[in-house]
Amino acid sequence: MKTLQPAPRFDEDTCPWSLIDDERLVRQVTEEAGRIALSYFARDVKVWEKSPNNPVCEADFAVDEFLRTTLMQNRTGYGWLSEETEDQPERLRCGRLWIVDPIDGTRSFLEGGDNWGISVALVQDQKPVVAAFYAPVKNAFYFARAGKGATRNGQPIQISGSIDLCSARMMGDPDAFKASKYWPTPWPPSMYAEQANSIALRLCQVADGQFDCCVTLRPKNDWDVAAADLIVREAGGLVTTGRECELVFNRRKPLHEHIVASTPGLITPIMDRVEPALEAWHKRLNTGIAPTAP
Repeated sequence: MKTLQPAPRFDEDTCPWSLIDDERLVRQVTEEAGRIALSYFARDVKVWEKSPNNPVCEADFAVDEFLRTTLMQNRTGYGWLSEETEDQPERLRCGRLWIVDPIDGTRSFLEGGDNWGISVALVQDQKPVVAAFYAPVKNAFYFARAGKGATRNGQPIQISGSIDLCSARMMGDPDAFKASKYWPTPWPPSMYAEQANSIALRLCQVADGQFDCCVTLRPKNDWDVAAADLIVREAGGLVTTGRECELVFNRRKPLHEHIVASTPGLITPIMDRVEPALEAWHKRLNTGIAPTAP
């Protein structure tokens, strides 16, 4: 079996495109991708299931084709990873890589809701350096470049700065946080929770201070969180796994076991609940009786 060697560290001096050039391109293509998605929105589109309870529609593929064609034609030598494109191992040799979710939140899209958007990230040396998430129905365009802060519709954003979990606003399934079977250490009953279909949108709403934190113990792929990871961090927040490890992108298996996004002041009380939950989860998993993760 052929083994691909890890990509050498990206040499910006020899690249014909600066991050400023890439920033301009990402803004343009993400806005246009939003217009394409809206042309299918609230219409009778073709829908099928990639796997049980995992719908996809023709809009996903139309947006994916536009992004892949436009980005790859304009950036020769960059890699590509998308939810709707067959993964190619050659991406592991690329110092710069596009990571795309053409429509994150397809279920909401199909239901005529507003909790969906287009996620585009440029990853360099396994870290996002340019990122956009566009939720057209919400009229919310989030953007970040490494070291330059984050914006929504061109205005700077920052996390809430909350330090009290009892009054925190959690982006996640309210019923899951009340279920004692998941959490050996319970969440405060006064904590507010709200769900959104798109994980990227959930994280962006932490970045702009609408919510204070987001926790999911379900695995997420690179394309789910690459753009939002940078947007949250550039807004002053933290994004980690449930083990407090930073997210690393463009690995052979582009999957993250769990996601925690938060204001720094809430990370300790959140982990006081997440870490025991993960330990209990793995114990139950070993006995074959683990329930679905929240």
